[in-house]
Amino acid sequence: MNKYYKKYILLFSQFVVIASLIGFASQGVTMSLFSKTEEEVVLFSEMEGHITFNDEPVKNVNIERRINWKDDVGDTDYVSTDDKGYFLLPEVKQTLKLSGFTQFVVGQEIKVKNNNQEYFIWTMGKRTKHKYGELEGKPKNFRCELTDDDQPLRLESGLLMTKCKWDKVEKIGK
Repeated sequence: MNKYYKKYILLFSQFVVIASLIGFASQGVTMSLFSKTEEEVVLFSEMEGHITFNDEPVKNVNIERRINWKDDVGDTDYVSTDDKGYFLLPEVKQTLKLSGFTQFVVGQEIKVKNNNQEYFIWTMGKRTKHKYGELEGKPKNFRCELTDDDQPLRLESGLLMTKCKWDKVEKIGK
């Protein structure tokens, strides 16, 4: 190919791209790609379960939940297990401005401190915006044995490392 032909192809390609963008802009497509729209997203779905250590309930201990999505610090909240080892972490939602080019990702961690030792029971990079998007539904009989090894699970919504198990996932509409 001679150098004039290459320049012609390059100029023609640039013309096609610019003409396409102008055409899309007149139809509103470009605006939707570049503009940010507000939407409510679920940063962490409600989670309830049972925590044990050597099959014995972990009673009245703090559970730390950390959510990283907007900065390096993240947000942290705490709940405690009851005297039978059961816990409930409430849902966390936020209204965010996201563009068409944004890939939503939120870091999730749950840590339990028992007998002066810390156990990460849930570490995930969640890529879905809807409730129960972590497991694509609500887990049933959710339980975590602190002495279990971490198990990696590749899910459609992200990678999960967990000491927890569940019997089934109840599908919930988005």
